[in-house]
Amino acid sequence: MGKAQTNEKHPKGFYACCITFMFERLAFYGAKPILLLFLITATLQGGLGIERTDAAVMAANLTAYTYMAPLIGGIISDRWLGARYAISLGYIIMAIGYLVGWKATGPGMVNLMIILVSIGTGLFKGNLNALIGRQYQNKELLDAAFSIQYSYVNVGAFVGSLLTGFLYLHLFKKGDVLGFRQCFFVASIWCIVGLAWFVLNWKNLQGQGVKPFKYLTDENGNVIGSNEKKEDGKNDKQPLTKLERNRMIAIILVSALSVIFWLFYYQQDLALVIYMTDYVKMSIGSFDIPPSWVTTTWNGLLCVVLGGVMAAIWKKLAERPQGDMNMFKKVALGFLFVGLAFGVMVVCELVRGVGADASVKASVFWPFLFVTVITIGEMCFSPLRNAFVSKYAPKKYLSLLMGVIAISTFGANKLSPFVQAFIEKFDVFPVFVGITVIMLVFTALIFLANKKLNSLVEGKEEA
Repeated sequence: MGKAQTNEKHPKGFYACCITFMFERLAFYGAKPILLLFLITATLQGGLGIERTDAAVMAANLTAYTYMAPLIGGIISDRWLGARYAISLGYIIMAIGYLVGWKATGPGMVNLMIILVSIGTGLFKGNLNALIGRQYQNKELLDAAFSIQYSYVNVGAFVGSLLTGFLYLHLFKKGDVLGFRQCFFVASIWCIVGLAWFVLNWKNLQGQGVKPFKYLTDENGNVIGSNEKKEDGKNDKQPLTKLERNRMIAIILVSALSVIFWLFYYQQDLALVIYMTDYVKMSIGSFDIPPSWVTTTWNGLLCVVLGGVMAAIWKKLAERPQGDMNMFKKVALGFLFVGLAFGVMVVCELVRGVGADASVKASVFWPFLFVTVITIGEMCFSPLRNAFVSKYAPKKYLSLLMGVIAISTFGANKLSPFVQAFIEKFDVFPVFVGITVIMLVFTALIFLANKKLNSLVEGKEEA
């Protein structure tokens, strides 16, 4: 691996894409946290009064399908639209979806909103990540770039959710009627603002995304050195080389590891929340702390802060003569920190007293420490998956493979409730110990297999 230049700056197109992503997250996390509340709140209070079980399924679909849809959006972009137009169209469809939510009078219109937002996200998310990757000639800077991008994403998520809480409870509230609907309208406005920002910055994208990524284009978006019609046939029919096939296998392996990683990572929203509710004194002095401030708010702030820190670390490592750590070592680090986070809760339970009843409370310090450690693992892994795909995906499958990465998170979301249902059969201490051991075993296995795994992407083409 080569040595990155210390004075090389991130291109303007990178920052344009990051802010584009931030506006979309403002919209999504402005709508997502209030959707379930909107569904189950009585109609006289501004909700739809839907039965809780049905409402929970509908609200879960918004998250699940926005992770699945990028797979289809990637195919559409790779074959026909190109990322630039897919992203713009995605923004328009999302804006329409949130407007439907604004005017929703029943579950049918809410389901239509979910469908439209999911379709729009599918055209938007993977293609924007792919477009970021195409801004760089020096691929050694991609890990740093996607770490910075992750901070922009989390700024959008943090501000969007924080703002919504104020808007529906205070600014838009009229008497007993809560302002859910107006928040969906605001989400639509964020999409329109994001679309305008993105289109105005097309000139900064170095000609990328005008054509599907199977083409190499110059800064004006023209295909370099080929006739477009002839190239269409050649690129679609030409078989992958052995190295390209191996790199696709490596990306699929990283996606499979993503399912395992997120499966246990998401237990902070289940197992940890249950533990905090039962066994943790959720206050500092007389100031009460809701569990969501630990698992969501604190995590979002850490992601923002750590984005620049991790970007600097990856860039510094890339400047070494031997180059940066490879992706599989970074995956192992992610697993390690998740294991250490649950190890924190093992220590917490030992300090509290294993098996002690709920009257014996642990300090809220322990959950905060847990989230701090697990977020470091997240930053070692989550933003770098996109960089990995950008580096090694065959050009004609770039957006598609970005969608595969996203769909692995969908799989983890769907499996996570089954894991929670299983671990509820046991006491908390063996659960924490078991997850710690599982993640440390995976860490060791990935490190041991590192050379063989990395050979899939670092091999040479046969003559």
